[in-house]
Amino acid sequence: MPHSLTVPLVFLLAVVPPGGISAGAMAGWGTRHQHTRPRALAVDARGDLVYVALSTADRLAVVDVAAGGARVVAQVPVCAFPDALAALPLGGVVVACRFDAGLRVVTRGEGVPGGVREGPRFQVRVVDAGPEHGHQGIAVDGAGRFAYVASPPRGGVKIVSLDGGGTPPRFVATGLSPHSVQLIPGGPAGPGAAGGHAPRSSPLLLVSNFIGHTVTVHRVERDGGLSAAVQTIHTEAPVLAFAVVPREPSAPPTNEPALGRGDDLGGALLLATHEDRSLSRANISVEGLDSVLLVLRRSAAGQTRPFVDPGTGKRQTINLSERKRDPLVQIDALAVAADAPAAAAAVAVAVVGAGTDNLLTAKPGLSALLDSPAWPVGAHPVAVAFLGDGRIVTADHLSDTLTFVSPTAVAPTRDPGRAGSSPAVQTVSVGNPQRATPADRGELLFYSRALVPNNVADGPLSVYTCAACHADGEIDGRRHPSKRNRFFSMTKSCRGLRGTEPFLSLGKPDTFAAFADNIVSTHAQGALDAPDTFDRYPVSLRVRAGARWTTVKLSPRAVRVALASYMSRIPVEPSPFVAPGRRTLTEPERRGLATFRENCAGCHQLSRSTLGGRAIPPRELERELLAGKVALTSARLYDVGTPVLGAGGNNPPSLRGVWAAAPYFSDGSAPTLEAVLDRTNPNAPKVHAPENATAPRPFDEAVRRDLLAFLRAL
Repeated sequence: MPHSLTVPLVFLLAVVPPGGISAGAMAGWGTRHQHTRPRALAVDARGDLVYVALSTADRLAVVDVAAGGARVVAQVPVCAFPDALAALPLGGVVVACRFDAGLRVVTRGEGVPGGVREGPRFQVRVVDAGPEHGHQGIAVDGAGRFAYVASPPRGGVKIVSLDGGGTPPRFVATGLSPHSVQLIPGGPAGPGAAGGHAPRSSPLLLVSNFIGHTVTVHRVERDGGLSAAVQTIHTEAPVLAFAVVPREPSAPPTNEPALGRGDDLGGALLLATHEDRSLSRANISVEGLDSVLLVLRRSAAGQTRPFVDPGTGKRQTINLSERKRDPLVQIDALAVAADAPAAAAAVAVAVVGAGTDNLLTAKPGLSALLDSPAWPVGAHPVAVAFLGDGRIVTADHLSDTLTFVSPTAVAPTRDPGRAGSSPAVQTVSVGNPQRATPADRGELLFYSRALVPNNVADGPLSVYTCAACHADGEIDGRRHPSKRNRFFSMTKSCRGLRGTEPFLSLGKPDTFAAFADNIVSTHAQGALDAPDTFDRYPVSLRVRAGARWTTVKLSPRAVRVALASYMSRIPVEPSPFVAPGRRTLTEPERRGLATFRENCAGCHQLSRSTLGGRAIPPRELERELLAGKVALTSARLYDVGTPVLGAGGNNPPSLRGVWAAAPYFSDGSAPTLEAVLDRTNPNAPKVHAPENATAPRPFDEAVRRDLLAFLRAL
């Protein structure tokens, strides 16, 4: 399907068996094992179907959930790497694609209602969402007219008309790297002045700007447009997910201040993040990285800001890492049962621990979230949703499964052999659940707290996963401390590491084996108590074996082999500014390459690997650059005017995927690529020194535009 296609196109698709053509696999995201890695969920408006984004299979799974069961009835090819879903109000779903610029509107064909078992068919329509891909979160308004799409490369939200009329997308800037969006319907705003009633409130759109560490709140206008932010909530760490807890039907609107009614969370905004304070390793172990919910109460009627925000460090916090039993680590998703009366009687909030493979279901109260039991689900759950009958479903990203938990589930078990065997729990496969290779198990370790089983959330200490700082293998926009806080530096991406050795800003280690050993030894707690053995422990890893869960034990050496194997295979994310399949640079990008070669390639080398070897033939260079196969770094240390972290300078970061690596420099002092060029002077004593920004620019505007176009294509 052409990348530039803007005319809506309709296909009538029958059931597609697993193992079909995978553009995700072609792009390097799939594997020869055909893992599907489910990533997002949406419940059809009619309540009988659940849609599942199978990210690395490029398909949409359709699951029949009628009559209390669950079975896959279709797998529909949709786009390259479906990343986010939003249900349409009259049935069907809208798909946001990570590696495809167009949205996909999937609707049920004639005869599908009530007839899914006879062979479902679905119409797939392409909707223009602008030239860039890289879309992540998506929401649809209550009338099904507009989709609101988070666009990290654009730094804001695209407003896309779904009517098929070819209206160009509108755009509203929100912040650095928006990942998630959520619509809050309008409604009565509560009691007004002098005992009257305030007018009906406008719908709101919430946007989590992941790298910018903000949540912006926008009013939705009558024409579907968005206002500028009416509130910006600043947090210390990225917000991974959010939800607004509905008020109980019997609870009247209130003008109560921030603390509300004590234990009750009705009406509050819950932000899933890490701790709302700076990171520290003053005592060697990491502090400030637990998994918490921040509670922001709804403002009184008539207030400009919809939520009461006491500010960083002053918000009500629920630390789910410190639950007395079944802690939750890495809160990647949460959901509320706003329209599920059957569920609301028992639970109203569902929270997943992506790093602990569990699901917490509770009433919306502080004590319930801390004390209610949690259920084991599949590996690395990243999405959760309520069904109309009260069941809860999770998308288990690293076991290719869905887990359905009944509201009658009251006795969870930690026995991995029994988990999922209860009538209250059903596990449904949507791919290949087996994870048997070292790379597969390294991926599980990267996203699981199993990698550091002896770490505890005790007082100031933290329990976390590699993904806490490297979501999707990328960065989190935070400055992270070295041991005893000797220095703080920006996280580097874990994507596309092969060929860029040595690693880290210090220019060491220089092999994947040594890097894996470094990761374990620097993140395992216990160095003070047992300095010779604290990082030499076996790891018990929960994996799927056939129709059961079981546990495999990895030796300390096997842990390192698995982690190194996975780290060496994490692919570069394709640039959203380059149409999929393009193998040559545009003329502006080509001119930018010429400028780069002359001024930047000494530190950011145009070779396949820092380890040497023959030069890339000129006829292959453009193709290799666009494929993420050029090192764009070197093995040396340089003092370029940014804070030096070790003796002799810093190892330059690879520029693979540099469009996604903001903020830039070792101290994060350049928020954009434009700001990087403001401080770049190849003729200055220190190429990237802050004072360069106030000196005459070495490049004119035309050269800057071409250089920016080249960098964004990498």
